[in-house]
Parts: sequence; C-alpha cells; structure tokens
Amino acid sequence: MKKIVFGLLLLALSSGIASQGKIKQKTIDDGGSGAYMAEAREEKTFGNAVIYKPVDMKAAVAKEGRLPVLVWANGGCNDTSLPHERMLNEVASRGYIVIALGSMQERIDDRQLNKSPNEQMLQAMDWIAKENDRKRSDYYGMADVEKIAVAGQSCGGAQALVVSADPRVKTTVMVNSGMGDIEMSGASRASLQALHAPILYMPGGEGDIAYRNAVLDYQRINHVPAAFANHLTAGHGGDYELPFGGSFARMLTAWLDWQLKGRTDRGDIFLRNNLDEFPEWTMQSKDPVRGTVNKPFTVMDVHCTNHKKQNIFGRLYLPNDGKDKKPLVILAHGYNSSYHENEAYAQTLAMRGIAAYIFDFCGGAVKSRSEGKTTEMSVFTEADDVAAIVETVSEWGFVDASRLALLGCSQGGLVAAIASSQMPEAFKCVVLVYPALMIAEHAVNVHPKEAIKSEKGFEVMGMPLSHVYYDKLVGYKIYEEMKKYKGKAMIVYGDKDPIAGGNAMERASQSYGGCEVNVVPGGAHGFPASPTHVQANDFIVKFLTRNL
Repeated sequence: MKKIVFGLLLLALSSGIASQGKIKQKTIDDGGSGAYMAEAREEKTFGNAVIYKPVDMKAAVAKEGRLPVLVWANGGCNDTSLPHERMLNEVASRGYIVIALGSMQERIDDRQLNKSPNEQMLQAMDWIAKENDRKRSDYYGMADVEKIAVAGQSCGGAQALVVSADPRVKTTVMVNSGMGDIEMSGASRASLQALHAPILYMPGGEGDIAYRNAVLDYQRINHVPAAFANHLTAGHGGDYELPFGGSFARMLTAWLDWQLKGRTDRGDIFLRNNLDEFPEWTMQSKDPVRGTVNKPFTVMDVHCTNHKKQNIFGRLYLPNDGKDKKPLVILAHGYNSSYHENEAYAQTLAMRGIAAYIFDFCGGAVKSRSEGKTTEMSVFTEADDVAAIVETVSEWGFVDASRLALLGCSQGGLVAAIASSQMPEAFKCVVLVYPALMIAEHAVNVHPKEAIKSEKGFEVMGMPLSHVYYDKLVGYKIYEEMKKYKGKAMIVYGDKDPIAGGNAMERASQSYGGCEVNVVPGGAHGFPASPTHVQANDFIVKFLTRNL
C-alpha cells in the first residue's frame, strides 16, 4: 500500500504540476531554452498572480547579478497569463523575474475569468521590493528593483501604459497593443505624455487589430526613445503559443536585455536592424533626446506603363542605406490577387538593403488598381507587364540593373517562369513561390470546351475570363521553356499544397538545373499560417541576399 501511495506522489510531481485543489507550480517547455531552468509558481504573499522565475535564482544571481523584473498584464485585461505563459517562462529562463496578473491555470476553462485592476501592477512592484528586503523570503536579495519593466498584450498593454507614469518603471512594452484615438482601461492618447522611459511596440502586422493604433502612438511619441518592432504576419494573437514563446519572446527578451541589462549587442537589433534571428520582422526606432532616427526604408507609390500604354499601379520599398546603387526584386502576385500578397516579402527585403517593387497586373484581378480588363488578361500579358516593368526600373538611377531578381507567387510564379525564359539575361535570380505551373500543364484539357471558345467568356474562381486566357497556353511547353533561363533559381512551396507540389516541382527544378528547392513542412498554398509564411520568407531572404 505504501508503494502505491508513493508511486502516486511521484506521478503528481513528475507531471510538473503540484496542487492541492488548484495549481501551485508548473514547468513549461522543460524550463525554457535560456541558461536558467524556469518555473511558474504562485506565492502566498502575493495572491492572484503567477511568478515566472529561474528555479535556482541564487545561481542566476551569482552569474548575472540581481535579476531585473517584468510586470505583465494580460490580453482582455483578464486575470490569466495562460495564453502567454510560454513567452513569460522563456523570458524568466533568460534571467528575469516575471510577475503576471492572475492566478495560475492548467486550462483556460478551469475557472471563471475576471478583470485584473491596473493597481495590481503597482502592487506587484511593491511586493517584489518588500520580498527583496525580507530575509526569510525566497526572493531576498534576488531582484534588482531599480530595473523594472511593465508590459502587456492588447488590453493589458493599456494597463501597462497607465502605470508607466510610475517612476519605478524603466521601460514599457506594448504587445499587440496601442491607444490611437481610443480609451481603454484608463489609458488614452494623453497617457503617452506621461511616459518618462523608453517604450517598445510589438504589433503583429497589418492584420493585427491594434496595428493602426500602435502606428499612431509611435508617430506621436516625440519625447522619449521608442521602437516599433513589427511581425508582418502574426496578427493580433502573436506567436507566443509556439515552443519557447516564439519570436515574440525573443524580441521581448532582446529589448529587456538592452534596456535593463545594458547589453548593447541586443541594442543593435533596434538601432542597426540586426534581424538575422527575426526573418519576418521589420524595425523602426527613434531617440528624440539624441535626435536620432532609424527608418530602414521608404515606401512610395511608383507607377509604370505597359506596352499597351496601360497604367500599372506599383509600390516601391526603397532601403535608406545611403548606397548609390541597390539590387531590386520585382514581385508578381497570383491569380485574382494584388500587390498585398507580396508586401511581407518586400518589407523584409527592404529591411536588408534590397529594393522591392510590388504591383498589380493589368487585368490581373477583379479589384486591380491597374488598368485593363480581366477578360483581356493571360499569363502572357502578365509576362509582358513584367517586361515593361524591367525596362522602367532599369532606368531608375538607384537601381543596379545587373542585380535584378524576379519573384512570383502562385500564377505569378508561372508568369515569372515565362518572363525569365523570354528575357533570360534580365534577371540574376528567379524565385518561384508556390508556383501554379499546373495552369500551363492543364490548359490543353480545359481549352476545347465550347464555353471557353464563346465570345461571352466564362468565370473562374470569381473572375471573368475569356478565350484569351487559354489560347496561347495550349501546347506551351513550360518546362522546356524554363531551360532557357541559366541564372540562379529557387522554388519554395509547402508539403500540404495541392496546387504546387510533387511532380511539377520536381520537373521545374530539373528544368533549372542547379535549382535550390525548399519545402515548408505543413505549408498550404499561399502559406496562410504565419509560422509557414515566416519559414518561407526566411528561405527567400537568405537566397536573395546571398545571390544579389
């Protein structure tokens, strides 16, 4: 009987969660990836909060000195840090004490959620200061109470902004959060004026509902240092649910390392755009005190004209690197899509000193901002648009015409393959991203239908077409034509893509000879899931920076 009881006790401890009716302690991600194994625990002396900290704080302090403190408020202003626990645990494993509002949970539905008051963030600062001085406390002499950061996600960011006026706060981090012209949890545009220390904004791209407000805040802050680190595709939910808290945890830790630990090498991420470990982030920063501004690139609308004298709407991402001549990538979108499809790729390239031009094909979409009818469009008219763009950008004084590249997504990938075969000397590199080469392969099976030959036209996937779309494709040997291009080539697609994949990609890579092929695990067509888009973007950026 004793052996059974003892076995049950070991089972409870090995789960990483010790409890007596509710959770008191747990281990997350095996303690994190940092130098110090971390744990999450509750403390009787400070209720309704979770403390994320190194298990052996003494060892961490012996190596790093007293540990800086992060006080965290949650999304929705709720009293649970469960959605962010992997990120907060990761920060703790890097040598921090994190105090998060709300008692510990194992599941989000294991208790009723309530709103945390703003005052609890101030109480957390009071508590750690008291425990740091109390000789019988586990935290005695462990915390550096002169180095306190406040942060929060979404509504929690508003809470952090409110308490940032407290003189103990040395920096503030707004995760998927911004005030703009709204009021939330006692915070508003006026709260920005109370800032007295550096602030970091971490939105998740234009798909983040807080993005516009974060932009407005950043623009309005002109009295303290500020940085704007933008994950281009994560959205409002970030990526902190990934192992070790994803890239949001790495970015947050880098900022804290710089602001609270004085690590100037981490400051290079924010001041000099050292983003090698952040493939899908862009960066801006400014220091009004020193009069410095880090704005890595400029965005401007620049139109071209095709050979039919039709207007092509385009947007240029121009690096502000001071170099007279820059490589440039032309990025072609997919069927019934727009320049938006390639914005993340363009911004990432511009961050790394490569100019990028995104545009709408003439007649390439129902809502195209360029001229032309969809019934006049084919992949060959789109290839002609590319040729006209090449002629135009080659004349721009800042462009090194010997370092042009062409990138195409989906149908744009097929267009890129055609265009580069028609003018093989124009491009130093070609990148096909989830290319829909099957459009050319299947044309012969589709074309004979009477509906397609009819002058009335037909509709495919919500876009009106005519026989123009298929006429020249019948009998077109795409893989033979691709052999005409002899430059550097890369193909990127996902292993879950029903359109670009399998035999087509193998034949394409053989057509290009020494073509580099990267398959994204779990990637669907278009890489709609942020983690797969990040991986694809990383492949693209590394290939182009290496070869341009």
